[in-house]
Amino acid sequence: MENKTGKYFKYAIGEIVLVVIGILIALQINNWNEKRKSNEQIHALLDNLKMSIDEDREYLNTTAIIHEFRSNSLSRLYQNALNKKEPYSPVKSISKLENNTIWKGSYPDTVNGDFANLTIIYSGIHDDVVINKNVLDELKNTGLFSELKNDSLKESINTYYSFVNSNFLIDDWNKDLSVSWRHFLRDEYDVLTMELYNINNPYELVKKNESIQTRIQEMIGPARFRSSNASKAIKLAENLLIEIDKYKK
Repeated sequence: MENKTGKYFKYAIGEIVLVVIGILIALQINNWNEKRKSNEQIHALLDNLKMSIDEDREYLNTTAIIHEFRSNSLSRLYQNALNKKEPYSPVKSISKLENNTIWKGSYPDTVNGDFANLTIIYSGIHDDVVINKNVLDELKNTGLFSELKNDSLKESINTYYSFVNSNFLIDDWNKDLSVSWRHFLRDEYDVLTMELYNINNPYELVKKNESIQTRIQEMIGPARFRSSNASKAIKLAENLLIEIDKYKK
């Protein structure tokens, strides 16, 4: 009886061990499956994130171009209208962007009617930078962002969205400045910037009106600042795209 009891006890222990091993294997398989599903979700969301960032870059590129042109063209309009012999700008000039299609070639340093007209037109245009944060929100709301085992990628994501949020998504002061300028020219001088109504010589208009000169000086700095920030945001976006591709490999 003692031998049989010992055999039964050993058999029971063996059965328990086998059950436990089976449970552990099942749990491990389930964890593998869950991890695989999470990775698939992360990769899918990262693909969507790349598409969103590409769309962001289109808006940011337009903004960089418009405000780079605005800063430099207003500076030159001011300079030429007042017949400044020495190079002059209310603020330091910035380099012309290579992909600027508003004006082909180098900017003229002398009187140029076509250039002056474009300057007036683009001085009144406000740009809308649309940053799509839906994919980022989904990553964080689902908890998948915390599962990213890549500190460099997470840092790039946080840096990019923190920068565009603080510079383009909070207060659209640029739009208010452009609208105020358009209304100022319309109400005070009967000039419609989009149609160039009632303006034959922008240089004379600037030369004869100190209030316009003051307004121009007020607009150049913010335009330069916004163009610079848009260019920085584009670089951050490009770096983020590189980090995403590295992670997916």
